[in-house]
Amino acid sequence: MTSHPFQIVDVFTDRPLAGNQLAVVTDARGLDAPKMQAIAREFNFAETSFLLPPADPANDAEVRIFTPEEEMPFAGHPNVGTAFVAARLGTLFGKPVGDQLRFEEKAGLVRLELLRRQGAVTGARCRAPRALAIGAGVEPRTVAELAGLAESDILTGRFGPCFASVGAEFLLAEVTAHALERARPVASAFQAHEGRIGQSAGLLGLHLHSRDPNDPTRLDVRMFAPLAGVPEDPATGSAAAALGAFLNSLSPAETRFTLSQGRHIGRPSSIAVDASAHDVWIGGACAFFAEGTLGTP
Repeated sequence: MTSHPFQIVDVFTDRPLAGNQLAVVTDARGLDAPKMQAIAREFNFAETSFLLPPADPANDAEVRIFTPEEEMPFAGHPNVGTAFVAARLGTLFGKPVGDQLRFEEKAGLVRLELLRRQGAVTGARCRAPRALAIGAGVEPRTVAELAGLAESDILTGRFGPCFASVGAEFLLAEVTAHALERARPVASAFQAHEGRIGQSAGLLGLHLHSRDPNDPTRLDVRMFAPLAGVPEDPATGSAAAALGAFLNSLSPAETRFTLSQGRHIGRPSSIAVDASAHDVWIGGACAFFAEGTLGTP
């Protein structure tokens, strides 16, 4: 039996037992993809990340990311949390960890920066690996079916529901504040529409948001992906990046957003998004929770 160390951190929060849980297997050498998938299913967090030596020694690590059901090409909170764990380790595969990191991932090379307060690492931010790609539009009634809402709850004044990606794809839709409170993932609707409404890759993830009437850059959000084993996610950095980039494309003057997520399931989170026509960064605080050793046959 081979042992593999791991750490558990909570991401997009400054305190444990909030934000989005992440397990990081800090040395995944010897694990193949089926074993990584089985370990991710065992942790049963929204995502688990696995650190491997980089193919290019100029980079810091290869990072593979799994939900309980599938491997992700890119995801936000695993990158932020993995960078935070790397800072705690101090070295990755014999290389000292600096304030800037580069992770090799399925979606491409991901740049990261550590966040510090009075010299101590408090979190991280990461740059999405791809430019904004806007996919197919989706009828409001379909979004309503997926989220257990009425068609009138789906707002189309600024944009109609559509797919967007900066590394991982999500169906984006704006809803009323009251609708956001009532929304719920309807698993049968996700099964009925999976693969039929325009997504190009991955299992269907629905990202809903409502805007603060007094500050349009403050957004309340929820993300449902029951087919990926994540009925509701506490904090979805890759979706936050896609949404920030998409909203910036509609209103270039809007470059900074703060997304609140997770309070509906008792894990409040805060995601900072900086978007421009050229790139998008997401970041936030992290909190250490636990560590141990994983034994795998």
